[in-house]
Amino acid sequence: MEQLLDIRHQEQVDGEVQPTIAFEIEHEDILNILSICEKIVPRVATIPILKNIKFNLDGDTLFITAVDTEQSLLQMVKIHNMGEQKGSFLFPAKEGIELVKRLPNGKLTFVKENWTLFVNYGRRGKATLTILSAEEYPTLPQPVVDEFIQVPTDVLKKGALGKEMALIDEATPALTGICISNFDGMLGFVATDRHRVYKYVSNVEVTEEQIQTSLISARSFKQIVDSFKCERVDICLTEHYLVIRESSTIYFGRLMDANFPLDALESIMSNAEKGTLITFSRHELEDSLNRALSLDAKNNRISLEIEEATGSLVLHSQSETSEVSEYFEDAIIDGECPIMKFNGKYLKEASKMGDKNINRVLLRVRSSGSPGFLSFEADPSVTIVINPVR
Repeated sequence: MEQLLDIRHQEQVDGEVQPTIAFEIEHEDILNILSICEKIVPRVATIPILKNIKFNLDGDTLFITAVDTEQSLLQMVKIHNMGEQKGSFLFPAKEGIELVKRLPNGKLTFVKENWTLFVNYGRRGKATLTILSAEEYPTLPQPVVDEFIQVPTDVLKKGALGKEMALIDEATPALTGICISNFDGMLGFVATDRHRVYKYVSNVEVTEEQIQTSLISARSFKQIVDSFKCERVDICLTEHYLVIRESSTIYFGRLMDANFPLDALESIMSNAEKGTLITFSRHELEDSLNRALSLDAKNNRISLEIEEATGSLVLHSQSETSEVSEYFEDAIIDGECPIMKFNGKYLKEASKMGDKNINRVLLRVRSSGSPGFLSFEADPSVTIVINPVR
């Protein structure tokens, strides 16, 4: 142990003398960083070197880089440089991250000797990991960045909710993304799987020069923005990248080269204020759908209709052997209400995408064959389109 921590100790590697790298860091600090890197490192890497994370020590700062073919991330953290040496190496992501997750709280000591990394923890533990040279590791993108926009992190997280309504099937790549665009001078986000559309327009003002219509992977975008703990970040859209930065992190998400059907979706959205408006309890809707979805109905089909005898709004579900009917006694119906048939699972997911403090949902309907438009009382920023089922 004493020899490992001796800052004067030297390595002999390929005929060259290299200084021993040794640094100390809090377990919580390194774990937070590696947990975000884990979202970037590809599960199946066609380029084997990407299964590693780059550690680069410079002074009292450790730079940690994770790279995938679609995104990359650089994070910085302050450490105690025990040897006052510079150097870099590749840390094995899968085993290394899993090891760090299981280490005890407190200070960890990392010592690089030759191509072995010694990790010392607690009073009685040490581990070793085989590491690689960082010479062949990909460099970070160097996009030309003209201007960053400061955006509340909650805005990006709300935009990333579109992932729930984006396709998973990569056979149609354009629909696996979230479209970022300028909606009448405001930053907005749209996603669709053909059956549903999620549109969120924030109160962040943007210009045409700052935001051009772009498409980012829904999965990658949600993973990274959910990891941010700061209140605000800076974003920039370049020709090829969405760049997000905060005080100690910079993220590069490669934009998708696919044609998102934004114009067609905007044409559908133009009907969002037409038809009959129904206002009712979000809690009651979710509660009723929870029971209705217990039935084995085709396409999870439920119907919303007005009972002639009472004038009450009724949610109805039926399978070959069972039936559920529930009333919304406090529903407010402004106009004639057609019988609407929706996929109950889709409707339930949509109802959960609004602010948790809002307990009234608004449903705009025109005809049995037209889409329904779901929004939330006192929050006009979100509109969800749900196509009817037969």
